[in-house]
Amino acid sequence: MTESKRKFEWVDKWAKMTGERARIDAKVHKTAIVYNTENGWVKEFYDGTIERINIEENRGGEMRETERISTIMLLLQRIWEQQPDVRFNQLISNLQQVYSAQNKGYGQRMIIEKGPFGDEIKSSYLDLFYLEDDKWEAFLQRIVDEREKAN
Repeated sequence: MTESKRKFEWVDKWAKMTGERARIDAKVHKTAIVYNTENGWVKEFYDGTIERINIEENRGGEMRETERISTIMLLLQRIWEQQPDVRFNQLISNLQQVYSAQNKGYGQRMIIEKGPFGDEIKSSYLDLFYLEDDKWEAFLQRIVDEREKAN
């Protein structure tokens, strides 16, 4: 038992770090995180307040339409077919850059990294985690429409 405890000890640390990252993201975006405790499900808001969630009450909420998946995938396919030499992740990265540029820098995150000599290096990355699918779909549709109009 001692050996397996040591072997998988990293999992507990990783889970805790993931939870902490979620709390930080919630504060940045002024949202909340939801998680299960010994006393049931709770919603923790960015300001630190916690409320219990009645799961039975909340089961009636609207589920996202599954049709959006095929619609978005078809739009991506149409865009990708117009530039087949581009790798898939390169395509997604390029599209995210364009989306961000067209939407006041949406998803732009500025960070300071430590350089190899301990110096601080300003850097940035895109995080579109909170972008709703309907906005992404509309953006992709505009790209398809513009390209078809140009041809």
